Amino acid sequence: MQSNYNYPNMLKQAIELSEELKMPNIEWNSKKFNSQESYAFKEIEKIIKNELHHIIDARFGLKNYLGNSCLNIAATSFAYLKALDLDVEMIYGDVNVNDFPDDEFETSPDLLKYEYENRVSEGVQDIHAWVGIGKNIIIDFALPYRLLKNNNFPQHYLFEVGTAEHYEKHLVKYKPMIIGTDFFKQTNSYDPLVDTDNFRRIFDDE
Repeated sequence: MQSNYNYPNMLKQAIELSEELKMPNIEWNSKKFNSQESYAFKEIEKIIKNELHHIIDARFGLKNYLGNSCLNIAATSFAYLKALDLDVEMIYGDVNVNDFPDDEFETSPDLLKYEYENRVSEGVQDIHAWVGIGKNIIIDFALPYRLLKNNNFPQHYLFEVGTAEHYEKHLVKYKPMIIGTDFFKQTNSYDPLVDTDNFRRIFDDE
């Protein structure tokens, strides 16, 4: 039920599932979740709007419809922010909008576990992906396009970064189910951590 929605609790369960799967390269720890580093939202918002925004535009074209490109956009967002040494993670799951009975996608923790364990890399993944910082900051360039097209959200409701509480206030409830770049690596075409190294080399040359 939507009334039981709690983003931090769901995120902790997502971390625990990735730990259960012994997924490599996870820096978040469920046992240390409550003491996880927190960031000032304005600090993160400035980085997203002044830096990452231009990276996403250069790679994907923000004038294009990006509502179906969440996985690749999340991978790029993660790689760039990780190269800045921020405490980021790729997160996968579902989203509920306007408290509708059905969520936006057709997925579950069990389905994502199956995809990861069996290295399912063919077909369309009916999931959503975003980047998390700390326990409650969400970076998502793709969902606003879906909200505008499919749910008639006003333009001023659409934002690329926000807290889970802020999204919930606007009836957008993110449901994390699993985390980690290795899920993307095993079910898609490349490793986001390689892209992180590429960004770091660019930073070093500047």
